[in-house]
Amino acid sequence: MRGSVDPHDQQSDQPLPGSVAVRHDEQGSVVTLRGEVDASLRDDAGLTMAAVLAHGGPVLVEMSGVTFIDSSGLAFVIQLHRLGVEDETQPCTLLNPPDLVLEMLEMVGLGGEIPLAFTPGDGDPEDPWAGIAAAEAEDLASSTA
Repeated sequence: MRGSVDPHDQQSDQPLPGSVAVRHDEQGSVVTLRGEVDASLRDDAGLTMAAVLAHGGPVLVEMSGVTFIDSSGLAFVIQLHRLGVEDETQPCTLLNPPDLVLEMLEMVGLGGEIPLAFTPGDGDPEDPWAGIAAAEAEDLASSTA
């Protein structure tokens, strides 16, 4: 299973709280989603969207730590994708989305519409763009073999 994580904190039976964070670098914006991505993150998602718009450039959504996503969380991901469709300078790629996200995208008819990249293990959290480059190189090598 891709991107599988234990949905519970190691020290308790409580689900991991959700979080959304954004950081910017010379290549674009990296949005990191963790835990339960639901309506409780709406305000943070709005601030993140504003920051992504202000910064410009490609958007990478790192999702390996997502344990749950509801319709509002999925709507945020779709908004980031649509931003890239409307503005070609801000393409959006989902990095290491877990199966539960892929299944939700299929259910809403967007399976195969949003670019995806998968890196071995958890990739390099310090440089997720390197993970994208490695995944693209691997895809290119397998398609020309």
